[in-house]
Amino acid sequence: MDWKTKITSRKFLLALAAGLASIGGSIAGIATDNTALTTTGLVCTMISAAIYAAAEAYVDGKSVASMQTVNQIVTTKQVSATSYDNATVQAAFAPEAVEVKEGVNGTS
Repeated sequence: MDWKTKITSRKFLLALAAGLASIGGSIAGIATDNTALTTTGLVCTMISAAIYAAAEAYVDGKSVASMQTVNQIVTTKQVSATSYDNATVQAAFAPEAVEVKEGVNGTS
């Protein structure tokens, strides 16, 4: 994890500023004996931390999803057969582990 990038990210700096402003409001509420301001400051401090955590989780989730999309391998089959070639068509669309055996008269 690159801590320097995390600490200098806009999300972190915004959450830090919101947290510090909320703590400042709480201290002002304590200094003026205003219980409502103190409580509001504490609640806003917790909310700013929660919003930062949610934003980081969202970004990390999108990053993982995009990495999974990039790492997917697409395999295709190309089959050439006539309408009378049942064994070839069945073998092409059958699961990999299943073998199609041809009968005596050419049917499966």
